[in-house]
Amino acid sequence: VTRALMARGLSVGVMKPVESGCTVVEGEGLLPADAAFLREMAESAAPLSEITPFRFETPVAPIVASRIEGVEIREEVIISAFEETARRHDFVVVEGVGGLMVPIRSGFLVSDLVGLLGLPVAVVARNTLGVINHTLLTVRAAANEGIRVAGVVLNHTEPLRGGVAEETNPALLGELLDVPLIGVFPYLKERSRDALDAAALESLDIGPLLS
Repeated sequence: VTRALMARGLSVGVMKPVESGCTVVEGEGLLPADAAFLREMAESAAPLSEITPFRFETPVAPIVASRIEGVEIREEVIISAFEETARRHDFVVVEGVGGLMVPIRSGFLVSDLVGLLGLPVAVVARNTLGVINHTLLTVRAAANEGIRVAGVVLNHTEPLRGGVAEETNPALLGELLDVPLIGVFPYLKERSRDALDAAALESLDIGPLLS
């Protein structure tokens, strides 16, 4: 999505406010791999501390990681980083933390953070068996929380297996959803900028994200 927006000539900032499962790098601390990839794809010079204000080594939900590692997650820190990023860019892509109902801290879910940031949501789901239920539940949960869903992207994280579900999911979701299906993103063995650019151009219609 970030590369597709950049192809439109937009300056795009990126964030992943909380990341668990980070790697410990000697002399550098915790390296958030997802955030580092986002920064690379966005060709960003922003520090990882701004892209991902809260980083944890333990690969669990943020609320659990913060308790284990003794770090309080404070939404005002995330909002400040977001506002600074938004100030410098036309568009900010904020990668989620699991799903809308994932707890960040006690009494504060990902959906609450989305509401505070005032952002629409693009639901990204793996194109596999079970994605119909998962996607419809997510879209309905967003609506119940007053969050606008800009569209849905089906993603392939593994090579195509030629299954019936993979083949029929896009059309069925297009029939059942009342939000746009932005596209079906292919599996990429090579995750370079050029490969992402070509795949995004061919498979994603990002118009709904700009409206």
